[in-house]
Amino acid sequence: MNMTQSRDAMTERAGVRSDIAVREAVPGDAEALAVLLAQMDDEPSETEGFNAALTRQIMADMESYPDFKAYLALDEAGVPVGTFSLMVFCSLSHHGSRQALLDAVVVSRERRGEGVGEAMLQRALHIAAGSGCYKLSLSSNIKRKDAHRFYERLGFSQHGVSFGIELA
Repeated sequence: MNMTQSRDAMTERAGVRSDIAVREAVPGDAEALAVLLAQMDDEPSETEGFNAALTRQIMADMESYPDFKAYLALDEAGVPVGTFSLMVFCSLSHHGSRQALLDAVVVSRERRGEGVGEAMLQRALHIAAGSGCYKLSLSSNIKRKDAHRFYERLGFSQHGVSFGIELA
């Protein structure tokens, strides 16, 4: 399934929330982003340290990459309920074609299972397709089985194998 087919399938799927607004995050959103990012994992050791100051610093660093942005999902009352980051870039593979990398996808714990994540992914696919990307990729920790089922339900498929190495 290509990106356009995935996006179209998500749009046609019943239950895609139209009441979730997804917009580019600004430095004033740092506190809300920090709260959401702290909910990425259920293990406190992996989520400690998120705060508004650090989030603002990271957002400032992200500005050095022209097409690397954080997004904030808001419910109908304007309450932040999710976030993701998206980088659009070209590489030497595929003759310099543009691609997108999705990162830091988080839905607030109390709003999971309500379609917020699907609305965010729909927006990410729309941005990537509108930027001329041939694919959107993401990496997910192997222990996040619920997230993997979510991505597969939305049309994502495992593509290759991801490797990582911790650097000092």
